[in-house]
This record gives sequence, C-alpha cells and structure tokens, in this order.
Amino acid sequence: MKKVRVVGINGYFYTLDDGVNKYIKNIEFYSKKKPQESDLIYISEKILNEKTLLSFIEPYNNAYLKTDDIIKVISKNDEYYLQREYG
Repeated sequence: MKKVRVVGINGYFYTLDDGVNKYIKNIEFYSKKKPQESDLIYISEKILNEKTLLSFIEPYNNAYLKTDDIIKVISKNDEYYLQREYG
C-alpha cells in the first residue's frame, strides 16, 4: 500500500501526491464519506497506476475481496475504509 495525500479536487478528478510523484485520478465515491483535500489515502500501487475510472463504495462483507480493492482514508477527525466497485 502506498500513502498519498489529496492535494486537489476538481469534480471527480483527484490530485494525489506521494511526495515524489503526483497522480491525477478520475474517482467516484458512492459513500457517505468522501476524501477531502489534505486527507491521506493508503492505496494499492496497482490501482494507483491504472488508467481507468475508479469507483469506491462503503465496504460490505465479501469473502472474495482482494486487499488491492480496499483503500484506507485518514482525515483530521476520522479514519475509514472504502472498497473498490467494478462495473
């Protein structure tokens, strides 16, 4: 898992910075909580390097879920997990 900081949000485009590289990702969050600027996200490098639209939802119990499909978000007052949604 790679730690990145949200340094900008423009609609569904999130600019993420790992201290060395910046990534601009098209991400949709279908959850009550959504990352905001300055939040930290722990995300798989595999997902971070994909060129497709990413979608995340609140996690549910799924025995087939892969670790790469989970992100951890840390904000000022909260810490939560989101699960990748395909389709």
